[in-house]
Order: sequence, then structure tokens, then C-alpha cells
Amino acid sequence: MHKIPDSYFKGSILACYILLIPLYAFFFLLGAKPFHLDTFMDVTEGQLAFRVAIMVAIEIVVVLISRLIMLLVRSKHQLNYTGFIIWEILEGVTITMFCALFVWLMEKRTILYVDLLPKLFLVTCSILVFPYIIVALLSELKDKDNKIAKNIVTIEKYASGQIGREDSTLPFLDEKKALKLAVTANAILYLEAADNYVNICYLNNDKLVRFPLRNSMRSIEQICESNNIVRCHRSYYVNLRKVRAIQKGPDGLFAELSYAAAPHIPISSTYSEAVTGKFSTLTSFSSVPV
Repeated sequence: MHKIPDSYFKGSILACYILLIPLYAFFFLLGAKPFHLDTFMDVTEGQLAFRVAIMVAIEIVVVLISRLIMLLVRSKHQLNYTGFIIWEILEGVTITMFCALFVWLMEKRTILYVDLLPKLFLVTCSILVFPYIIVALLSELKDKDNKIAKNIVTIEKYASGQIGREDSTLPFLDEKKALKLAVTANAILYLEAADNYVNICYLNNDKLVRFPLRNSMRSIEQICESNNIVRCHRSYYVNLRKVRAIQKGPDGLFAELSYAAAPHIPISSTYSEAVTGKFSTLTSFSSVPV
């Protein structure tokens, strides 16, 4: 499954979810009064404005808490499109439940709480579905623009020989952007996560060396992917040029490296298709006579 792009979690997109969409919801509910909202609540225009303001405030709080939790989850687990859609549906259900509770209390519990849920769920959908789709499309467009810009930079680096070659030098920076290690791509075997560190495992005089770098796996993704060092597991990157074979064992797929003393590197189901595809392409290209 494809993971959600980073653009969904940038400041401008988060601001749309937390500020612009609630603002749109406030004026939409007061202006359009979907599903005869004023008649349903049996209130005056002023009372309706007050209730709508509270309901929008509830939406802001729920979405803010939801997106903070989403960011925490995303830092440890990949979030794909299916999971993201389910998450947004649960957001809508949560907003509906709290708004229904508010209306139920304002009506002094003269209406059954469960009777309020279907109507308010439709109201919630009417104010969230359209803007959520628009923001998602904008996020996708922004992500495509970012990818095009990165690809142009990558192509220029390939053309100049800065990356892509086995003798390309990879600079590894720590979380403070300070250079801690510079090593050729050909020397690297694999990288592994270790708490707040990334162990860069490379060969030095035919000996396996582990260099602990204080940084995250995500922060070094671009420099690795540009040099055929691909993510194969939540905790591992592997240098495809150093992979002798990809095999299936009792615990799933793993990469066998050409260096005999190196451990087998696990390949999780999330990355298996991409890794095997890139490995097949690389080995096919390498076998073409020049």
C-alpha cells in the first residue's frame, strides 16, 4: 500500500484542517442550514449561531487532538491511504458524537441521544467531505510538485556524478546537521535503527564497522534511496549492490549480503514489492554487456 505523502502533514495543510475548514463550516452551517438544521433544533437565528459556534469549536478540538496523535503514530508506523481515510471517518464520527452530546444537553435531554446521531452525522459529512477532498487534492498536487523538484535535483546530481556511482561519497549528518561520517556508497552494507541512533554498517579493510549516528531513519532516506540503499524494513536499509540473493525463510523474506559475516537483513511485507522490483532492475541492468 502507498504511504501518505509528507505534504499531508506540513504546516499549511494542517492549518487548513484546524483553522480554514472549521471557519468554512461555521459560515456554511449558518448560511446553508443543511438538512433544515434550524428547524431540527427549533431555535432562533441567534441561538443557532451560538450552537454552531460551539459545534465548530468541538470540531477544532477533536481535529487538533486527532492530528497530533496521527503525527505521533506516523513517526513510528507508515500510514497508508486506507488507514488515512479510516482515520478521517473516525474523526467525523467522534465530532458527531460530541456535537450530539452538546445538542442533547442543550435540549435538556428531551430528545433521545441516539435519535440525534443520524441527523448530526449527515450534517458533519456535509461540512467535512467536500473540503477534505479539496485539501487532499491540494496535498497530492503539492506532493507531485515536490517530487518533480527533487527528481530534477537528483537527475542533476546523477549527471554530475555526485550520486549513483559506487564510488559516490555519502555524507551522514546528525540531528544537528553536523557532518559525522563520509563514506563511499560501495562500502555500505546496511543501516539499522537503534533507539535514537542509526547504525551505519560499512566495510573498512574488509571488516564490518558499525558507526552510530544520532538521527532518524527518515532523515537519511533521500541520500540513501539516491544510491540504491533502500528501505526494506521499519528498522533497516540495505545496499542493493551488496545483496547476493533475496530468499524466503520461516519468518518471511530476507536479503543475503555478499559479505559472509554480515547478518541476513529482513524485508517486511510493506517494502517487499518495491525492494524485489528494484533489486531485479539493478541486477538486470548490471548484467547487460557494455
